[in-house]
Amino acid sequence: MRLKHEDLDALKEKFKVDRIWSFSRISTFLECPWAYNMLYIEKRRVNTDNVYTIFGSECHEIIQEYLAKKIDRAEMSKLWTSFVERWENDPTSFQFDTKKIESGYLDNLTHYFKHTEGLNYPVRNEKPVIAKLHDKDGKLFVFVGYVDSEYTDEDGNLHLIDFKTSSKTTFTPKNLPKKSMQLLLYAIAEHQRTGIPYDKIKCKFDMQKYCNVHYQLESGKWKTSAQERSQWVAKMANKLKTKLPKANVDPITAEEMIKTASDSNTMDNLPESIQKQFFITNYYIEVKISEETCDKLEMKITGYCNDIHDLENKDDIQTYLEINYPYDPDNFYCKKLCAYHSSREFKEENGMIEPEITESLEVNDIFGGEEDKNVDDDDLLNLLLK
Repeated sequence: MRLKHEDLDALKEKFKVDRIWSFSRISTFLECPWAYNMLYIEKRRVNTDNVYTIFGSECHEIIQEYLAKKIDRAEMSKLWTSFVERWENDPTSFQFDTKKIESGYLDNLTHYFKHTEGLNYPVRNEKPVIAKLHDKDGKLFVFVGYVDSEYTDEDGNLHLIDFKTSSKTTFTPKNLPKKSMQLLLYAIAEHQRTGIPYDKIKCKFDMQKYCNVHYQLESGKWKTSAQERSQWVAKMANKLKTKLPKANVDPITAEEMIKTASDSNTMDNLPESIQKQFFITNYYIEVKISEETCDKLEMKITGYCNDIHDLENKDDIQTYLEINYPYDPDNFYCKKLCAYHSSREFKEENGMIEPEITESLEVNDIFGGEEDKNVDDDDLLNLLLK
């Protein structure tokens, strides 16, 4: 459950601030000030969904139900399959750019929901957190957010997990500082709430389309390779070509075995001695965290907050955006993901498509989704302020 406007008003009163910030507000501004202007300044109610947000939300909900032990593995896989079937049968559904992209995306996630690891700890999903940040002049900015999943291990380490259905190529070492800002912001919030040292907080992305393939070398040592889930066996083909002859499998039979294993994406048809030399686990990208890192992030985020205030206070925002942020038709984010540039309204205004008379689409409140009737509003606010 997400906080309602009256809850946010109570927080504003408590901290004597005129706004409660969300990281989505910051990320929208950083990705595209045009979208920020549309959603937060002009407050236009538009449908900001695309095929990736639709699938991403469903993946979050399903895995969170499983980690909370509300459903078992078979039910989790069934929920995913049912969702995909509904999407395929809906003629109005958002579509992937190509069938190849669609197939890879769906096959990888289907494997994830059949094989992902569970956790042996009580998991808290959509945990509300509050972070209090100060800029270089001491001005207070209060952020509210929700951790995808959180748990504490037997050593007292607090684990914060962010589930991602996106490509791991966007999480390069160069991009990771930007990608991890939200997770680190939530780590700051939990540090402030509990006093837990930063070295006891573990932040990681669960990259749902991928797995770690662990394979044994001839020396007996183990190595690891990150692969797309739907292709992990095929990616081990060269290693199997070396290992099968040593298990007394003739070359022709070995080739047939490898093809069968690759096509089915399982090693069940291979000799047990070979199977024991491979296993897979979830692919996590871990985020390094320290007090210094979090202090720098505080300055960076509060700097963005002040940049946003500067934008909001400009006399002619439209002209400013036209000069400083022209539309780039070759940019994938602009064309496919940006709430403003991918909207029907923008495309109609710029003659990209014919105008269509439709009723305005409503979206969930900017701070959250559907209400959970089983959670009391006061309990949620009290949990946040503990």
